[in-house]
Amino acid sequence: MRALALALTVAVLAVPAAAARGPASKIAYVHGRAAQVIYVDSALRQPIVLPHTGVPHWSGDGRLVSFGGYIVAGRVDLPTADLSWAPTGERAAYVTKDGGVGIWTPRGRRAVLPGGWGASAVASSADGALAIGRAVCKGACGLPAHTEVWVWRNGSLRLIARTDGGRPVPFAWHNGHVLWWDWPNSASIAADGVALYEDEKRIAAGLMFPDYVAVCGRHLAVTAGGDRFTTSGKRILFDGRDVSRDRARSWVAPTCTAGGRLVAAAGRNWEEPRFGSEHRALWQLLPARRRLTHPPAGWTDEYPHVLPNGDVLFVRTQQIPFRRNGQWWTTTRGRLELLRGASLRRLHELTITGPDIGSDFVNYYGHYDWPSRLAFAP
Repeated sequence: MRALALALTVAVLAVPAAAARGPASKIAYVHGRAAQVIYVDSALRQPIVLPHTGVPHWSGDGRLVSFGGYIVAGRVDLPTADLSWAPTGERAAYVTKDGGVGIWTPRGRRAVLPGGWGASAVASSADGALAIGRAVCKGACGLPAHTEVWVWRNGSLRLIARTDGGRPVPFAWHNGHVLWWDWPNSASIAADGVALYEDEKRIAAGLMFPDYVAVCGRHLAVTAGGDRFTTSGKRILFDGRDVSRDRARSWVAPTCTAGGRLVAAAGRNWEEPRFGSEHRALWQLLPARRRLTHPPAGWTDEYPHVLPNGDVLFVRTQQIPFRRNGQWWTTTRGRLELLRGASLRRLHELTITGPDIGSDFVNYYGHYDWPSRLAFAP
């Protein structure tokens, strides 16, 4: 029975692109070693049992899904904690556990840089180039050496930036340029803001959450503002221009289309006294400003994803704290919603319960870690 279930999973997750129902018609969700694929325009829910948990990602064509270094179709388990899929096709790059870099395609895998090189992060481009962050450590690593950003292309390496001791984290490409964070080798310092660069040019400072920067065709949307409270002092930069223009609210999690539509989440501009009281709503900022959602009291609208057809996916979220055996626990409820025009449709219920000192407490200073559990197919 388990073999049959796995065979069905592989069949569903490797269907031709033409069989998909439209852009981002699939969503991958993971909780521990249990994962599933949620179909936007269907009641179909495809369960997947994983050998180990990991952050979900889709290949550029939306046909393959990975969790950490595990690619479901073909049961490929790569020696890495995460993959960087190219924006198109079915090519993934990864950093090996010993600091090398590899590339995987359905034809197989190959080494790009050897173990011990010091690679710490990699980002794939559409044309086959890789942006690679380097930080070389020998023994116990205080401040690493060779903190640099390199571009690998067709077997050749080119240095594009050096840091002043920070650990560079390239994560995406924008118009042929590398986007990277200058992580300061301290989680506490990084919690109050990190410099964001495009090649050698500093373009913003903000919090290093994956849903706080969005590349949409030639456009770039960034959540700017360094206070660790995500409810305080955040604004949205779109192609370098402040488009939020409302200091009564703190603006986060931009999502956009290549055509220039921009959506973000916003709530009261304050340092919330208790996490879970964010009460954000979704707003369209471009081409014309208008409020899109009105969450009920006790709920907040998080992790929006706007589709090319105008639909918006997001997670309506609620946190319920309680005590168990003298310890604080929290149940996080997530309602995966589809906003189509003025109509709201619930796709799936998500529930995560755990102690507040554990990995299942998904709220960090008002940021909900849905990107490590949910991925929208392109």
